[in-house]
Amino acid sequence: MVMNKTRGVEILVHEVLAIFSKPYGEDIILEVCMAIEHNPEWRGRYDVLCDDLRDDVVNPLIVQHIKEETGLSGVRDVSTKGKCHIIKRYTKLIPAKV
Repeated sequence: MVMNKTRGVEILVHEVLAIFSKPYGEDIILEVCMAIEHNPEWRGRYDVLCDDLRDDVVNPLIVQHIKEETGLSGVRDVSTKGKCHIIKRYTKLIPAKV
């Protein structure tokens, strides 16, 4: 059952990433979270996922799926500085080194 719920996070990230152009910028985690926050349908799904799994589970899964889907890796953590309410900090991303 938990697998189906975590799959919901993956599906949400996939749908939100589809609205952004490639190549993705270093702030794609913030951009995805802001898009979720400002889209009533996505925010509703996020809230349900947080109710089922807790936000301290959902938010790291969002980051994990963004990294997997974009192929980017973390470079440093920064504050959202009031730009986003569903997360307080995020990781700036750069292309992964091969």
